[in-house]
Order: sequence, then C-alpha cells, then structure tokens
Amino acid sequence: MSRIAVQFLDQGLHRVLFDAMPMPVFVVDKDMSVLEYNAAAARLFGSDKQAVLQRRGGSVWNCVHAEKTPEGCGHAPTCGDCVVRESVLAAARGRHVTRQRAEMELIHKGRPTRVDVRVSCQPFTYGKSSFILLILEGLNDLDELLSFKKTVHGRPISCRATL
Repeated sequence: MSRIAVQFLDQGLHRVLFDAMPMPVFVVDKDMSVLEYNAAAARLFGSDKQAVLQRRGGSVWNCVHAEKTPEGCGHAPTCGDCVVRESVLAAARGRHVTRQRAEMELIHKGRPTRVDVRVSCQPFTYGKSSFILLILEGLNDLDELLSFKKTVHGRPISCRATL
C-alpha cells in the first residue's frame, strides 16, 4: 500500500485528531508495515518518517526478535506468539481487539527490556484500501516504566526515583 493511500491523515481535522491522541498510534497493513504514525509515536521514534514508514513494527520499535532472521519482523520462531502481530492479523480478518495485554521485548538504550503494553487494533477502509489502526498503550511510558524495574533478563539495572 502506498503513502498516497493514507494521505488523508495529512489533511486538517483528521491529522489534528490523530496527533491529539496521547498514546502511540500507528496505521499499519496486515503485515505490520507502518504506513503512518501520530505525534506520540514520533516522540518515541523520531520525526524522520523515511526511517519509519514501510518498515514492519518490530523493526520500528526495536523488538529483540525482529533481527533474528534476515526476513525481519514476523519471521523469527517466537513471532508466532507475538500478541501485537496476532492482534493485527485478527483486525485484518475484521475483528476488533481492545486492550489486549502483551509483553514486548525491546532493545532500549542498548539493553533488552520487557515492557508491558495494552494492544488495541481497529480495522478500517479508506477508498478501496484496508488498514489497521494499532494503538500501543504503555509504550510511551518506556522511560518511566524502566525507572521502576529492578532486573532485565535476570541482570540488575539501576533504579531511579524522583521526589
């Protein structure tokens, strides 16, 4: 699917509403390729859209499994159990997924990190194309979540507290 297919997000009210959402929101296809993302996601992944668009989600948010195979996100043996991928596939079949719990294993600041998120997916069509709205609640709290975790893969990490 081309960038032209989701160009409607660059127009007025649609873009304002999309960017007003406080959690990272992505427009993806059934293979989890990112076609567009909102301002909350841009704060995490940068505003250089060329570095994000048309890449599969796991590669965008640095899933530890995304680079285990040359084919990338969706092709490692553990990808079959990925709640995010399963939610996107369910939405591609017309199901609505609401706040499904998921534990993502991400590389954050050079370290493998487990992050608990809630996944919501909503299928929609625009023109003749089908898309999925993917919302990852909790991903925007990554730094805050890390400040309270004591270990990652059994290794201690420093804990921060602010008073």
